[in-house]
Amino acid sequence: MKFNLSKNKKGSLYDPITLGAVLLVMGITIFIAFSIWGGFADAIQVAAVGTPGEVQINETITQLTNAYASIDYMIPLIVIAFMITSLILAFKTGANIVFAFLSLITWGFAILMSLVFKDIFELFAVNFPTVAAQFPILSFVLMNMKWIVLAWLFLISLVMFTRNKQEDADLTSGLAQVYA
Repeated sequence: MKFNLSKNKKGSLYDPITLGAVLLVMGITIFIAFSIWGGFADAIQVAAVGTPGEVQINETITQLTNAYASIDYMIPLIVIAFMITSLILAFKTGANIVFAFLSLITWGFAILMSLVFKDIFELFAVNFPTVAAQFPILSFVLMNMKWIVLAWLFLISLVMFTRNKQEDADLTSGLAQVYA
């Protein structure tokens, strides 16, 4: 079986919408998982009171909690990786200036969806305040999703609509050499 990785790899203005939804789902999953972990950790610490290994159990629970909370530092890297991948694929795809009007409609829809994502996450942050305090970077990214999506849309549009015919020819010939 031969896999052709060059097919159906297109960047578009819908990437911030779909990947914003992925970030929202990741954030909600992290919040729920950390909330469950907090309840489990509290139950273990209460059950360990008075046992000979109480100090080691409490230290282990604290270390695990800190390790799980370190996921927060990876969120900007995930966002940047999504953006870079989207920009590379958008350059590969390109767009004609005729589609500029349609892109404005897509911009409006993407900003609308980013506000919806922000509102959904805001409800989770209000309902899980201790978890939100443990993940300040994740909370910051998802609460400012509108600005991230706006910057993302601007960069994708810039990359897609500024590519000229010479770059098209160079890209096509280079890809033909690699995937031939």
